[in-house]
Amino acid sequence: MDPFRTGIRKIDEKTGGILPGSNLLLLAPPFADAERLAMYLGQPGDSDYTVVISTDQDAQELVMAFGLPESERHRLWIIDCITKTLVPVIADEDQVKYVGSPVDLTGMGIKFTKILDGIQRAEAARNDLSGTPRVRVCIISLSSFLIYTKLEVIYRFFHILSARIRRMNGIGIYLLNPEGVDEKTISTLKQLMNGMIEVKEDATDPTVRILRCQMMSGECVPSVRYRFSGSDLVEEP
Repeated sequence: MDPFRTGIRKIDEKTGGILPGSNLLLLAPPFADAERLAMYLGQPGDSDYTVVISTDQDAQELVMAFGLPESERHRLWIIDCITKTLVPVIADEDQVKYVGSPVDLTGMGIKFTKILDGIQRAEAARNDLSGTPRVRVCIISLSSFLIYTKLEVIYRFFHILSARIRRMNGIGIYLLNPEGVDEKTISTLKQLMNGMIEVKEDATDPTVRILRCQMMSGECVPSVRYRFSGSDLVEEP
């Protein structure tokens, strides 16, 4: 199976893309376009599907943020952990599943399974294929989960989820604000990962960010300066 492209030239050229079965911890402070970068990395490719588990934005906001054309929206599937707290009677849709709150990890796991089954059926219907579709899973964000639930419980849940992503040769992207947690929390969550992307602000230009990508396999992209222009990520010299 081909690697997943990140859309960031320096990373894709250096690593050849992210290997299927990888889980990446995205460490980014809140004012560094963190969610924007998570969604950029989670954008479905031509043969990919994306599953977003969101504690920070509702389904409608995510659909708008991803900005997929109508012909490609079948590739975006969402677990919305927000809306049901405001509208308890809201019903699941084909591509959007709702859970009561970020605390409901059991419900989240059940809805994740339903979404994977739905993707499998959708891919088979479109392409008459019986194989496992390529899936990017985007968690926005671990920081919100940690507000509601103890680290030990979060670790167990994402240990199971990350293992599923490995088995199905997908890719997981887990957004975490490093300023809101201690080093023990980061070290614990890193045990679930194959790699890490760290984002910092550029001290000389408030519109520019600097990221570093380190994979457990040893590959490292030490510095990528970039900014967002609309929905595009522009790499700077």
